Amino acid sequence: MTKLILIRHGETSINVASLLHSRNDPEKLTPKGIKQIEKTAKVLKDMHLSALFVSNEKRALESAEIISKACGIPLKQISGLEERNWGKFSGKTWKEIQKVLDPMSIEERYTYIPPNGESWKEFEARLISAIESIVKKNGGGVIAVVTQGGSIRALMPYLLGVPKEISFKYDPGNASLTIFEYKKGKYTNIILNDTNHLK
Repeated sequence: MTKLILIRHGETSINVASLLHSRNDPEKLTPKGIKQIEKTAKVLKDMHLSALFVSNEKRALESAEIISKACGIPLKQISGLEERNWGKFSGKTWKEIQKVLDPMSIEERYTYIPPNGESWKEFEARLISAIESIVKKNGGGVIAVVTQGGSIRALMPYLLGVPKEISFKYDPGNASLTIFEYKKGKYTNIILNDTNHLK
């Protein structure tokens, strides 16, 4: 059996301002974000990680480096785990984006491509491909994946086996832990958006 741990990066100033990150932006963790991840790393150390993967986004990489050092395990960057590319919508608030998306049906939202961005469908496909590659190549261990909140949210329907619109109800907190067990091709949720260690 494989354990898959999804970790959202620590707080950034863009998170605090409720804005959408741009692809490959240089934003680092806030001092609070660093402390959050340090607390998360203490929990992960007791879980005896067998592998640590991270998206190519700066904020995720900085978070993973803290975890790597605390747990004594090397990190591996992997493409495909990055946040959705919102194109010209990057830097805007979610309320601004909702004005565009809310009039659409679920299927229209799923295939809609923001100017210079990518669709939800394209985003989901690359996330699933990345996660499946990680799990298949590292089966039988405890795998930690440091990524972004939107990436975790978009993966939930696939991992839980529920309709894609259910993703709207998931909002993983900074430095949160979401844990699944994987066995015989099926994911079973064990912990969802756990931030108790941050209190």
